[in-house]
Amino acid sequence: PKKYLIDKLMAWRMLSMSLPMVAGILFVFSRYLDINIAKALTMSFTTMVVFQWFNVWNCRHETKSIFRMNLFSNKYLIGAMMIVISLQMFAIYNPFLQKILKTTPISFSEWILIILVSSSIIFIEEIRKFFHRRKIKLA
Repeated sequence: PKKYLIDKLMAWRMLSMSLPMVAGILFVFSRYLDINIAKALTMSFTTMVVFQWFNVWNCRHETKSIFRMNLFSNKYLIGAMMIVISLQMFAIYNPFLQKILKTTPISFSEWILIILVSSSIIFIEEIRKFFHRRKIKLA
């Protein structure tokens, strides 16, 4: 109750994670813009979603590395991830939703690009956590 909803650490985390996300989404969008606008929009939309898939794991702890945490300890998070991944696949590959959302199918190699770009958020946040832990030790 005595802690602010958005404190200095939270504001810094939002800024330090949003900038790489924007850069990654724009990078992916620009690679497909000249090819096909529907593909560019689907790729950037999916990149934004996958960034959030990775970001949810970052947010499990403010300072502890996700590589030191049991990824399967939160069964609700695992269930939620399965649901949102399924919904994203449905949005991309279901013909009915493709018409409504104006999405196009994504190939395996395009998924690799999306995952590589989006997973960068883990390493960016791990660097922030490393320096935050170091700062706490020195204080």
